Amino acid sequence: MRSVSVLLLGVSAVAAGRSAASIGSRASALRASRGGASALGALRGGGSEPSGEMLQATYACNTLFSTILGDSMGEINGLRKSVSGGEAVPTFGAKADELIADAMDKFDADTPKGDADVAELYQRKSEELRSTLVTALEPVFVQQVVLLKDAAMEQFKKGMLTEGDASESLASAEAAFVREASASVPGKTGWGFKLERQSLVGAMQAILIEQKKAAAAKMQTASQMQTALSYLQMQQQQMQALQAQYTGGQGGKWNLGAAYRPPDTNINLSGSYQQGRCNIQVSMVPDEGANLLGPNGFTQGVGPANLGLSFNIHI
Repeated sequence: MRSVSVLLLGVSAVAAGRSAASIGSRASALRASRGGASALGALRGGGSEPSGEMLQATYACNTLFSTILGDSMGEINGLRKSVSGGEAVPTFGAKADELIADAMDKFDADTPKGDADVAELYQRKSEELRSTLVTALEPVFVQQVVLLKDAAMEQFKKGMLTEGDASESLASAEAAFVREASASVPGKTGWGFKLERQSLVGAMQAILIEQKKAAAAKMQTASQMQTALSYLQMQQQQMQALQAQYTGGQGGKWNLGAAYRPPDTNINLSGSYQQGRCNIQVSMVPDEGANLLGPNGFTQGVGPANLGLSFNIHI
């Protein structure tokens, strides 16, 4: 019986020890959980909930953020309206920098000083304000670069028509685009226009190549026409030389012609002098009154009044 009692007491002691260890671990976990919650509350202003001072600072910060953002977005909308209407904004980059700087100065001027937590809150909002303004300005910048690219292309096309060398027009248009686009990039944004520049130069080079092909084809056609005209002129000169050889002399530089009809006759005499040759023509023309003889005018025979004869004599 004693051995059984000792065994039961040992089991009870072990169970009690395990229960105590379990209770101790639960207590430690509870203390750790409370400590984490206390630390989290401290990050939020001390305690489980933000303090009243922190809530007021957050409200004032958000109000200031919304007011300044609204004013700045009004100016950005004005820039967006200009570029949407097809009109590039001169020195867009400087205006964007001025807009952002003005908004940041207003925000910093109303930022309270002293409390570290409040200062950190306003600092985060200041960075958010700048990021929001840059994001709103980026589409306007993209449209600005597109307008500058179109203007450079028009300048290139006009230069091709007025200037002798189209390569100079290409270089001038590219330089104008780079100059205006560089002036449109706000500072500290990392924006660029490398792809737009490459696209512009590629398009102008393609036009330049096509123009050179068209000019080469035109010159080839003109050369062929000139060759054909030279051949025809040579053939004409050869024909004139053969004609002069056949007629016994070169053609004269003047022409003369005359005609005479003796009164009351059907004889018509005409003579001409052309290219060193004399031509005499004698002809008998029908009487102007032959149509008055009626339908039987030719039944009584053929006479000089209704028959025309002619012959030529070349001298």
